[in-house]
Amino acid sequence: MLKLFTKMSTHVMKSTIIDLNSNNPYENVATEYDYYNNIKEDEIIFLLWQNESCVVIGRNQNIFRELDLEYITKNKISPVRRFTGGGCVYHDLGNLNFTFISSQKNKDLDLWMKILLNALELSDIQAKKEGRNDLLCNGKKFSGMAWLEDEEKFMIHGTLMVNLDLSVLGKCLTPDYSKFIGKGIKSVKSRVCNLSDINKEITVTQLKENLVKSFRTFYPNTIIEKQKESTNQQKISQAIQKEEWIYGKNEKAELQKTYFVDNKPINLDIWIENDIINKLEIYSDSLNLRAIDKLKNSLLHKKYLEVDINQIIKNIFN
Repeated sequence: MLKLFTKMSTHVMKSTIIDLNSNNPYENVATEYDYYNNIKEDEIIFLLWQNESCVVIGRNQNIFRELDLEYITKNKISPVRRFTGGGCVYHDLGNLNFTFISSQKNKDLDLWMKILLNALELSDIQAKKEGRNDLLCNGKKFSGMAWLEDEEKFMIHGTLMVNLDLSVLGKCLTPDYSKFIGKGIKSVKSRVCNLSDINKEITVTQLKENLVKSFRTFYPNTIIEKQKESTNQQKISQAIQKEEWIYGKNEKAELQKTYFVDNKPINLDIWIENDIINKLEIYSDSLNLRAIDKLKNSLLHKKYLEVDINQIIKNIFN
């Protein structure tokens, strides 16, 4: 059994824990960003929060290349673009998110990692930090982190996968990315794990309690506050729900998608620019050339996010 970390922060500051009261991902990303923008020099804020089913992508990712938007739309999974960098992550209520926010002067990444590892040890889980932004147990990743900073302030946030539906992330990925994973890189599911795989008794509530306890060990004068709502949060939430923010301006992507008619494949090469299908190639051994032409005309110059390609194919070929 590892010894619990006992070193306490020597900083004199206001330390606050806030458990966000929403599961709406847009509201939570907005609230987090608002706290970051308004952090004071002499305080540190520790946020705990959960999102309903959504895929959260990094600030500079091309959503068309990263995610299977047809699957996401069909299954009512919200696409969310955050303010930090990094890759895409899937959230549901089996996942717990955390955020540390402080001034640059009070930033203490080593201490914050100890807070997380201590909380996990209180939950009977032996974990370690690997690289700059991952937490692992038995060689498998259950937490990834990303950060945002300027000259005055700093924020780092991450996931803690307690009992996440691991199958959904793979289904949210584009076919291109899935093929990339298959070539010499293990599948997502084989490289990650839930904390419940290690400790079957752990719950999100228990882990949250242990995070609060661990944070207070290192920042003993911490207070717990209710979330403060502001008009800024509402404005940010509205802004990040706009298509321009989520899908990007002048985004270009080339997708390869496969559909089946009578168990025979129809392969589509789709070129997208600003959500418009501006070029399309269809590959099939179908003898129904009129149907192929009709399919092409039904998709070309349409908004990619507004067409149900699978349903269009069924209507044309059946």
